[in-house]
Amino acid sequence: MPIKQLRIYKMNLEHVALTITDPKEIENFYHEILGMVEIRNFKLDKDLAREIFGIEKETTIFHLQKDELLLEIFLITERFENGFSHLCISISDREEIANKADQNGYACIRLKRGNSDMIFIKDKSGNIFELKQTN
Repeated sequence: MPIKQLRIYKMNLEHVALTITDPKEIENFYHEILGMVEIRNFKLDKDLAREIFGIEKETTIFHLQKDELLLEIFLITERFENGFSHLCISISDREEIANKADQNGYACIRLKRGNSDMIFIKDKSGNIFELKQTN
């Protein structure tokens, strides 16, 4: 059987997204223990949350940073099986990766947002990967 030739992609970790249920954890754990600084916070509307994560709930998101590490913390008051946890990676040809996912039966979520778009893919275990295009 011939060896399948793989295309090499440059891939970088953009952020790790985690879900928390207690807002005090932002200060108590992420600020005080990990030494992270809040860069910004914003709301994810319930329609977009449903389209991407299957959770129809408006959610506050905090971007926290320490050195090169960026965490995207989703604050919700109830527990969900998978929550909003995901990895965001930047890649040199995200369309090729998204198309491969589609062609091989993996969930691929494409969303238009104003002048830009978002792409999320899921593995068979439900892990979510956000794909960003590198320049």
